Amino acid sequence: MNLKNNTRHMIDILFVLGLFAVFALSALLLVTFGSKIYQNTVNKMDQNYTMRMAYSYLTEKVRQSDTKDCVQIGELQGNPAVIITSEINQEFYETYLYHHDGFLKELFIKKGTPIDATAGNSILAVQSFEAKEIKPSLLSFSVTDSSQRNVNFLVDLKSHTTTEK
Repeated sequence: MNLKNNTRHMIDILFVLGLFAVFALSALLLVTFGSKIYQNTVNKMDQNYTMRMAYSYLTEKVRQSDTKDCVQIGELQGNPAVIITSEINQEFYETYLYHHDGFLKELFIKKGTPIDATAGNSILAVQSFEAKEIKPSLLSFSVTDSSQRNVNFLVDLKSHTTTEK
């Protein structure tokens, strides 16, 4: 009678241990799959952030300075650049938005000052940046991030648009 009781007790322990093993394995698989999904989500959010930030930053800088003949497309040491001219206390300053050493950079200097592309502030890590003037009132931008994703967008300059009645 005692042997039957020990066998039953051993089966109960094996059942509980088996159930615990299934639970532990399920939890481990859930954590593993969840971490992979989380990592993919974070990577996508980082890529989207770079694209949205490039679009928002360039668009806002151009629009906030959109006055007659203040926004131009030019070059800074062989790289395409957006050149924004502003007047502060009867002196003229230029803001350059350009690509250098893997970053979208901004450089604010007094007009006529010698320019060095390495002096700009890094804004955003990008692979490439292109700026073109399609017509006097329309600018085209192309930004490529480190994952080779590309965003192209146009910015309309309101200061060049005239409405005649």
